[in-house]
Amino acid sequence: MRPLTNVAAGLSLLDMSQPSLSHTIRTATVADAVPLAELHIACWRETYPGLMPEAVLNRLSLPDRTQRWQAILGHPDVYNGAVVFLIECEGRLVGFGSYGDQRAPDLLANGFSGEITALYLLRAAQKQGLGRALMATLARGLIARGHRAANLWVLRENVQARGFYERLGGEVVGEKEDERDGAVLIELAYGWRNLLALSLSNQSAMR
Repeated sequence: MRPLTNVAAGLSLLDMSQPSLSHTIRTATVADAVPLAELHIACWRETYPGLMPEAVLNRLSLPDRTQRWQAILGHPDVYNGAVVFLIECEGRLVGFGSYGDQRAPDLLANGFSGEITALYLLRAAQKQGLGRALMATLARGLIARGHRAANLWVLRENVQARGFYERLGGEVVGEKEDERDGAVLIELAYGWRNLLALSLSNQSAMR
């Protein structure tokens, strides 16, 4: 398998300073499992130092993450109907997002029938409007499935991500605790009751 550095190193060949940087968003397939796993690990290692226990990040494994993505992409019905989108700039993966049916009974009872289960961009690809474009794509997919409202989960201490979701109109609608390696992590649910508005979010100011 290719080294993890390939995904991030490829960005050095791109001019990420240009707001008009062309991009493509496409649905992931099982064939994308390895590069998606590489990207996933690279994003975690950029995003979570200081927010998650170091042991969690040290245990990240390309074979394990690849196996997980192969299972999700190969059998989406087992994973709440998961759909995964990849975002590419000049043919290089820079981010991904996924959605599915709601997993939390309390949020389902509160009207949030859909869930955005992941949203990650490499740091070099941020502030280019790509995050908004990916969120809009996820919202359109949820609407096509029949959902009107959805949420996602984010670490309470991840201030940058929270600010991004709030600028997109997300509101805190839930909270939960997750224990990892002896540390208690607080996660907040940000919800959107109007997915139509979120689906148009990439037409406003860029992330």
